[in-house]
Amino acid sequence: MRDIRKLPASAGAQWLLDTFSLYRRAPLQLAVLGIIGMLVSSLMFALSQALPSWIGTAVQMVWLATGPVVFGGMLWAVSEIDQGHRALPTHLLQPIRDRRVFHLLLPLLIYFTAIVLLGSLLLAMIGKEGLASIAQATLDLQALQLADTPASSEQMQAVFDPVPVKRILLWMALTFGVFVALSMAMFTQPALVMFDRQSGMHALRMSLQGCIENFTAMAVFMLLGLIASVCINVLFFIVANIATLFAGPGIGMAVMNLGMITVTMPLYVGAVYAAWKQMFAHRTRGTPPPVPPANGPKNIFAA
Repeated sequence: MRDIRKLPASAGAQWLLDTFSLYRRAPLQLAVLGIIGMLVSSLMFALSQALPSWIGTAVQMVWLATGPVVFGGMLWAVSEIDQGHRALPTHLLQPIRDRRVFHLLLPLLIYFTAIVLLGSLLLAMIGKEGLASIAQATLDLQALQLADTPASSEQMQAVFDPVPVKRILLWMALTFGVFVALSMAMFTQPALVMFDRQSGMHALRMSLQGCIENFTAMAVFMLLGLIASVCINVLFFIVANIATLFAGPGIGMAVMNLGMITVTMPLYVGAVYAAWKQMFAHRTRGTPPPVPPANGPKNIFAA
């Protein structure tokens, strides 16, 4: 039996239908979890700004870690709703209880490593002279835009002549490919970590392989998800503008953020859960995780 199921393209649409169905079953419970996650993250960020030097930096690291941990906890809550149970605030701590924290944080580490490597690759491809030419071209373009007369084609060509355009386009293509691969590797990785108890790296490989083998379903999901996201954001934008008119820009921004954290995030979590259920041949969610021995290690980062 293969670990990855081959799905039709219509499965991508089914993931969206499933996540909306799950959300309708417990919108207030999921909204409460989203608000708690937002409050914890905001508190961590405020502390990191208020505390001095290295203490603030350490708190910032914890602040960065809250996102993946909250995501894993919300996945667990969505699975409870799927089984007919209530989503509780304590579910946000499930990654810590199951010692899944390090495995959930691994994609974040790889993401930042990819940014550093891609930045280094750009510097190696175009050099300091290329970076200087980009900065100068930006200034020249701003000057042309501020001029009274429209820029001619000769002027535009003179601006871009010193810039290594071909090498920059090649780097942009490589960067796009890297981040598409990372996005697919990170798509179902949290669910594989939380429910199938896979290690972080193995879950990344499985998620990438699953998304590649079901690329048509992923394409349908991304297209329909983009349309749904635009519609939801337009609705939030209208509501936020109405709130701004009556209560000021601060309240309008708060309404916008509240809508994102209580609707958009739970819907995406539900889509990841639905994709995991269909894409992988896993053991049942009802199987409890193994209990560590009483005299065993207490490290929450252990696999």
